[in-house]
Amino acid sequence: MMRLRERGLLVAGDSARFINSPEAITAGVQHDSRRIQPGALFVAINGARLNGADFAGDARARGAIAVLAEPAEADAIERTSDGRAGPLIRVTHARRALAECAAWWEGDPSEDLVVIGVTGTDGKTTTSTFLSTALTAAGLPAGLLSTAIARVGGVQRRTPMHQTTPEAPALQAQLAESLHAGDRAVVLETTSHGLALDRVAAVAYAAGIVTNFGSDHLDLHGSLDAYRAAKLQLITQITGSRASRDAGLAPLAAIRRADPNLAPFVAAADAAGIRVVDFDVADDGTLLLDGERHAVTLKMPGRINALNAAAALSLVAAWNLPLAPAIAAVAEEPGPPGRSERVECGQPFQVIVDFAHNGPSLEAAIHVARSLAVPSGRVLLVTGAAGERDPGRRSAIGRVCVEADRVWIADEDPRGESPDAIATAITAAAEEQIGERAKRMLTVQHDRRAAIRAAIGDARPGDVVLLAGKGHERTIERSGGDEAWDEVREATEALSALGYPQQT
Repeated sequence: MMRLRERGLLVAGDSARFINSPEAITAGVQHDSRRIQPGALFVAINGARLNGADFAGDARARGAIAVLAEPAEADAIERTSDGRAGPLIRVTHARRALAECAAWWEGDPSEDLVVIGVTGTDGKTTTSTFLSTALTAAGLPAGLLSTAIARVGGVQRRTPMHQTTPEAPALQAQLAESLHAGDRAVVLETTSHGLALDRVAAVAYAAGIVTNFGSDHLDLHGSLDAYRAAKLQLITQITGSRASRDAGLAPLAAIRRADPNLAPFVAAADAAGIRVVDFDVADDGTLLLDGERHAVTLKMPGRINALNAAAALSLVAAWNLPLAPAIAAVAEEPGPPGRSERVECGQPFQVIVDFAHNGPSLEAAIHVARSLAVPSGRVLLVTGAAGERDPGRRSAIGRVCVEADRVWIADEDPRGESPDAIATAITAAAEEQIGERAKRMLTVQHDRRAAIRAAIGDARPGDVVLLAGKGHERTIERSGGDEAWDEVREATEALSALGYPQQT
């Protein structure tokens, strides 16, 4: 696709014809009028709650030199214009145009990087972290943009609260930052939101990983088929970049063939002529990397994390990069915050913080917890479900949570919904699963701090307390405003209250 860097051109990619303009873009591309500086291009996108067209006047007042919008929004802007406004550019798809314009402004950084997209219903953040670690150890310095952490030029930092894939201007700026910091590759956690909303539309992917696929995010996509279609876009977008071609790295897609839910992804890769790299974990825990066996002992426990590591390392092996140092580095990787994260204060039982917030991820987290408990030990679970999200998550959480021994249903992110309604849906599904026994093992305790203290207070030597749903996130979103939150800190303070010293 043609892209232009000259600052005196307004560029809308394949969403509009390239046009000359006497104005010069000197302050970037934005979709948020509050971030407009004099000389910026404002792209009016129609969001879930707000319509960018309503803020075109504000953008112009702040110095936007032109506004780009879809026809309906452009007509509305024209009707409210005073006639002295600057250029108004009509495009077919504003979100795609935003992505193209943002990439153009930043100099198309993905063309000069080896960008690997990691998608799937669960395991994206951990797999992305493993891959960044593995590639760097193998001699290809790799930045990381994920839900929990970012790595730029070898420096790790937390990402913003409740972030999925960021909007295109922020994403392209972060890719450019990685490039300028000396990264040769970037591992980009690629969510279905990022794909469906064209946030990654202008990214030149060199390879992709699909971890797994199950039902989720139907609040956005509306159906499982639409959710799958969004994920499949990653496969069709693997075309390679200038940097990957120069390095002799062929386009690849790492997909676990043994997972029947991933068959459409294998078929899509085959149809696109992209080599599929297989990965799996044998019954004895050995990692299978494109058919070859490798024994790897990980710091992160459980089969799910072994699969995540196998996915990452299979790509390193397929590109014929040095595998031994990559394996050694992954073996020592503690993982991202809030993913199978242990809280150690010298207590005789284990406390695990995990982001598991849907049925499949919670089931996997419970299995990890069960594997860590002594034979007679119990799994004590604090869990919940988010408001204003796919309501199917609540039923799934309810069906799965009964695999623990005791359960506290606590607030996760109720947002504008009733916490009672969310908890009722979870408990109803649990009762459908195991009947009256659910009433004896489940406790609704909306106050998450109190629920954590209750679970930890009930723990005996050899038990595992699993705190699921919040992971790395630093707020609990409520209708009256966000509550500051740190799950690890809350667990640590609960342990301290019982007399266990905090570890330094």
